[in-house]
Order: sequence, then structure tokens, then C-alpha cells
Amino acid sequence: MKTLMTFVAALAAVAIFAGASFAQAPATPAAPAPSAPKAATPAPAAQAPAKAPVVQNITGEFVAMDKAAKTVTVKHVVDNKPTQITLGVDDTMLTALAQIKPGDKLKVTYEELSGKFVAKAIVKA
Repeated sequence: MKTLMTFVAALAAVAIFAGASFAQAPATPAAPAPSAPKAATPAPAAQAPAKAPVVQNITGEFVAMDKAAKTVTVKHVVDNKPTQITLGVDDTMLTALAQIKPGDKLKVTYEELSGKFVAKAIVKA
């Protein structure tokens, strides 16, 4: 008789735990498997999202201007070391910079586009 009561108690415990597992929310159905695996193709570089250019400001000393190459060279200090940066400029900036002489202090706003520095604004400091 003791064995029968133990068996009934065990059967009741299994029924309780099994019932609780069926009471859970239904699982979402799995997506059907694709019929044939597709080969991974890398996205072309032209479709990659372009990084937004970062605008930076420097204050430095005018060194030189090359009208043919449409560039301006400015000497400034980075980490307590003097360095020079060459910036691309457009025609209107070249005419505006005609009155600036080597040694004049400038404030330059520029951004890096395709590995080149392009001046957005240059004003006398």
C-alpha cells in the first residue's frame, strides 16, 4: 500500500509539472528553411554608407598659396610641435586670400574629404 501511495504521489507531481510547461506561451513558428543557400556577396564600395565629414578648426600662420594647384599651406601647432597643413580651396577663396601675406595669422575651418583637406572658411585672426 505504501508503494502505491508513493507511485500516485509521483504521478501527481509529474502531472502538475507537465501541466505548467504546457501553460506557457506558444513558441513562434520557425521560419521555413531556404530551398538553396545563397552565396554571400560583399556590398560594393559605392553602396557603402559614406561617413559624414568632420569639420575642424585651427589657428595658424599663413605660409604659401599655390593658385595653379588651388591650395593654401598653413603652419600650426599640434601637441606642442609646429606642423604644416595643405588645404584645397576654391576660386572665390583664392581671390579673398590675395591680400594675405606670409606670416599673417589665420583661423581656418576645414574638413577631410576623400583623404584631402578642404577649406570651408579662412579668415584673418
